[in-house]
Amino acid sequence: MGRTALGTEKGRHIVVTGAMGVGKTTVGRLLAAEVGLPFLDSDDYLEVEKGESGSVIAAREGVTRLHDLELEVFLAMCQTSGTAVIAPAASVVDHEPGRRALEANFTVWLTASREVLAERQSEGRHRRPISAKAHAGLQAARAPLLSKVSAVVLETETTSPAEVVEKLVVLLPESLLPSEN
Repeated sequence: MGRTALGTEKGRHIVVTGAMGVGKTTVGRLLAAEVGLPFLDSDDYLEVEKGESGSVIAAREGVTRLHDLELEVFLAMCQTSGTAVIAPAASVVDHEPGRRALEANFTVWLTASREVLAERQSEGRHRRPISAKAHAGLQAARAPLLSKVSAVVLETETTSPAEVVEKLVVLLPESLLPSEN
C-alpha cells in the first residue's frame, strides 16, 4: 500500500485520543507494534505513578483532581525522548496545555457513536462511572476542541482496530517512523 503521509514535520509523538471507550489503548498498542515504537498509556502510567486506578482516584479525590493528574501524566509522556505512540485520557483536551501538546504532535482522534461508547464505557476496571447524559455532554464540548488539534479523524464503531491501524499507518509522516537501517 502506498503512503499518503500527512503533516510531515508535526511533533515527535503519535497521540491516539478520543472519548473513554473509543479504543485508544487497543488501537495505540496495535499501532505501536505495527510501526515498531513504544506505547505509552496514560491509564497505566497513572496507576504506576499513583499506585491506583483513575476510577479509584476519582471516587476518593474527585473528577477534577483526576483530570489534573491525567494532564500531568500526558505532559510528562510528551517529554519522553524518542518517538512513541501515546494514548492520553480524553480529558487532556479540556486544558490549554493539553491542547497545545496535542496540536504539537501528530494527533489521531478516534470516534464512535454515543451508544457504542456507552456500551464500551462499562467495560474495563480503570474507567470511572459516568452517566450517558454526562458522557454525551463531554463529547459535545470536546468535539470542536479535538477537531482543531487532530491531524486525522478515524471512526472505530464499524471499523476493527486492525483496520483503523491499517488506515493510519499510511497517513503517518515518515519522520515519525523508525528508520530502517
